[in-house]
Amino acid sequence: MPSSPFAMFENAWYIGSFSHIPVKIHWTFLLIVLYVIGTGLSDGATMMEIAIEVAFILTIFVCVVLHEFGHALTAQRFGIKTEDIILLPIGGVARLRNMPEKPMQELIVAVMGPVVNVAIAILLGLLLYSLGRLDQLSPESLEQLSFENWQSFLPLLLMSNVMLVLFNMIPAFPMDGGRVLRALLSMGVGRLKATRIATLIGQAICLVLVGVGLYYGAYTLALIGVFIFFSATQEYRSVALDTALKAKTVRDCYNKDVPALTEFLGLTDAFETIMHHRHSHFPVINLYGQYCGWVSVLQIREGLRRNQDLRIGDVCSRTLLTMHPDTALTTALNTLAGDAEMVLVGENEQVLGTLDRDTIRQFIERVSS
Repeated sequence: MPSSPFAMFENAWYIGSFSHIPVKIHWTFLLIVLYVIGTGLSDGATMMEIAIEVAFILTIFVCVVLHEFGHALTAQRFGIKTEDIILLPIGGVARLRNMPEKPMQELIVAVMGPVVNVAIAILLGLLLYSLGRLDQLSPESLEQLSFENWQSFLPLLLMSNVMLVLFNMIPAFPMDGGRVLRALLSMGVGRLKATRIATLIGQAICLVLVGVGLYYGAYTLALIGVFIFFSATQEYRSVALDTALKAKTVRDCYNKDVPALTEFLGLTDAFETIMHHRHSHFPVINLYGQYCGWVSVLQIREGLRRNQDLRIGDVCSRTLLTMHPDTALTTALNTLAGDAEMVLVGENEQVLGTLDRDTIRQFIERVSS
């Protein structure tokens, strides 16, 4: 399920990368393993049964990672970067920088995750066939599968991948099925309206999932329903924002009156200077008048708390990007979503001003009001 970034995702541990896409595990993922172990011990399961179930859960999440790579690698073919793939207790999230605007491309990206699970299920079916154990997939045999021994591992894994496909293809936006629905609707009514329709359908389904989960005591299902509900709202706001900013450029909102601070200026003097300005970020220049970095009000304040004798050069960030004023504002927003908190705006080798996250946020508030 590709998704927009959420703040909670930052509390995740990096475990590796593939095709320049980092894979991380959120710390709450460990709760599943602890839950499985705790439940097994309380139910009197043997250590072997607990070990098999833990191995099964971990294998399922390997399948989930492969599912997310189905989305991420396909998006990569369309020139869309993936921030990372994060494993959560309720599944995986591929944080794509953005979704394709062309409906057919979005449809392809959306279905490639479930396609991976279909491929895994087919391979497991072929493996069971080669082992002469295909009869384990009969309805009668499936009812008797358990974690008492390793014989049930492959059939349960196959059925779990089938369930992943069916669950992800529920037309509850922003699940894969919801994105497929949005892509199909976009071909006729436009992206924003299609997102609104898919969001409402998805939220209605979420309310059903929450109700069923609470009624039957399936609290994980209820939690998933709540997560999808708010994800749908976030996605619609994101698309509405992209639509509002689509024709806007950096030229519409950059700051023209931000003073530059020399890197040898003391923090005490710098603080007195910035107090007369409403900006949160300032460019830094060296003694030759060359731009060499940027500094934020927060960095200056934290530096003063550490040592009042520090200078701007001791606390500033040395990475400085320059952006043309005709750059799309959505592009600038994506750039400032990374490590760069401020960029210089320049044209014809002349610096015109600066742009930072707060300036864009204030501009969005004005546009949205």
